[in-house]
Amino acid sequence: MLAARLSAKVFLGEPICHNQAWLNISIRYTVDAFSAAKRLRTFAPWVRPLVYPFLSELRVAQDHIKQARSIIEPEVAARHAARREAALAGTKTKSTDAIGWFEDVAAGRPFDVVYAQLLLSVVAIHTTSLTITTLLYDLTANPQYISLLRDEIAQVLREDGGWKKTSLYKMKLLDSCMKESQRVHVLGANVMTRRVEQAVTLSDGTRLPKGSHIAMPTFQMYDPRHWGPDADKFVGHRFLDMRNEPGQENRWQFVTTSAEHMGFGHGQHACPGRFFASNEIKIAVAHLLLKYDWKFEGEQPRSLTESEYVPDPSARILYKSREPEIDL
Repeated sequence: MLAARLSAKVFLGEPICHNQAWLNISIRYTVDAFSAAKRLRTFAPWVRPLVYPFLSELRVAQDHIKQARSIIEPEVAARHAARREAALAGTKTKSTDAIGWFEDVAAGRPFDVVYAQLLLSVVAIHTTSLTITTLLYDLTANPQYISLLRDEIAQVLREDGGWKKTSLYKMKLLDSCMKESQRVHVLGANVMTRRVEQAVTLSDGTRLPKGSHIAMPTFQMYDPRHWGPDADKFVGHRFLDMRNEPGQENRWQFVTTSAEHMGFGHGQHACPGRFFASNEIKIAVAHLLLKYDWKFEGEQPRSLTESEYVPDPSARILYKSREPEIDL
């Protein structure tokens, strides 16, 4: 829910970001839409148009879309009316959330604003929640970093006189801990899944036939030949130390991709939302660390893995309010 609230403020703005019905839809739609797609794939392609109206999973996803329309479309209509009135009055309006940004980019071309918002939820909310959860688990298991991070966050905010975009860049230990947590808990065994559109022969002679599916393995993200003997351990300052090497300042940021660390993919199609996600996660974690103490109820929860990493959803973590070092 935390990630949904943070994202809704940027994606939809006031007042929808406080709408509990929308927050529930933005969380559930991803789960139910993927469940519907998985169910639909059990049928041959030519049968799918015939059977989909009868699948309960599809009806659940479609109900989310219907509810989303009832929430978003009236707000869009009200904004259009306000924009027309402002234009008649000679006043220029500025877009401050994704509803307006989509319309600015569309420049009059038709698009489905509801589907656009649902797709933003699909790509943004659950991955951000996963990253925050795994980082919180890692820091709770390694509490020596919590005090260091609190000091860093408080010092940066004091020096900057509050939150500024540059403040987030200065939180370098936090950035390092985020990247290390992402490395240790890589999202899946494979990333960058693609379908070959034309037959390709690689430099070593390997031929990729047209229509085949390929992916990049992620074993290099915990390969001791690259990361050293502690490759399977969470070392929060790992990337901070690497950034302190001459010429490496920008290479090992959380948002930087490389062949060694493909948490956001790599190359031309690396995740375009990683910069927004980085800022969102830093703000959330700063509040969580400065305002609360954390400990596990029992042992550290184990991750659940098949081909994907999932933090143990049954894990219990205890928290207690504390006086923050600085007013957030």
